[in-house]
Formats: sequence, structure tokens, C-alpha cells
Amino acid sequence: MPPDRELDSLREKRKKELLAQNIKKELAMKQQEKETNQMKQRQVRATEIINKALEPEAVVYMNWLTKSNPAVALTIKDTIILLIQKKMLRKQLSKIDIMKIERELTGVDSKIQVKRRGKEITDLNENLKAKE
Repeated sequence: MPPDRELDSLREKRKKELLAQNIKKELAMKQQEKETNQMKQRQVRATEIINKALEPEAVVYMNWLTKSNPAVALTIKDTIILLIQKKMLRKQLSKIDIMKIERELTGVDSKIQVKRRGKEITDLNENLKAKE
């Protein structure tokens, strides 16, 4: 039986299509790997820059904050990088500075609590209002 030319041409066409799809997939995977590597390098560089702008104690606190509350930590890191870019950061930030920024972002006010003998713990604000 002679080979069917139409069938052979369809097979060749299908092979070319599959080969083209394979090449597209490989290119997409390479592009994705490249983007992933670039993101990792940016994060490493950003971490290095931030660590230079923080005191050692603040670096430890930022690492803890990154694990416990990543969204707030990312916002703080972005803020620090922005301050560095605008050359508004004159000295290294301490742990207390990072804690203040965290409180502002989360909306938590600092509280001073008072405990008197035989009484419960109350806020200083409530204690002063009660005396008036």
C-alpha cells in the first residue's frame, strides 16, 4: 500500500505544532525562573540595605516581626527604603523606632498602666480622670 500523502502531511503538521508548543512552554518556564531569581535578588538587596539602616537590636526585631506579622514588616521595610532613597534618614533606626512605626501602622496606642495597692490595674488616663 502506498503511503497516504495527506496523512503524512497531517502528521508532520501535528509534529510541528507539538514542537512549537514545547518550545513556548520552555521559554515561559525560563522567563518565570528568571523573574523569580530577579525577585529573590531584589529582596536580598533590600534586606541588606535595610540591615545597614538599622541597629543590630532592631535587625533582630525586624526578623521577628517579619515572621509574626509579614504585612506590617513589609510596609516598614518599604518605608525605610523610601526614606533612604529620599535621603531623609540621618542615623540608624533603633528597635524603639521600629516599634513606634509598627504601632502607628497597626493603630495601637501606647498605654501607661497604674497598679495601686489593693486595686486593679488601670490606665493612667482613667486614673487621672478619676482624680479630677
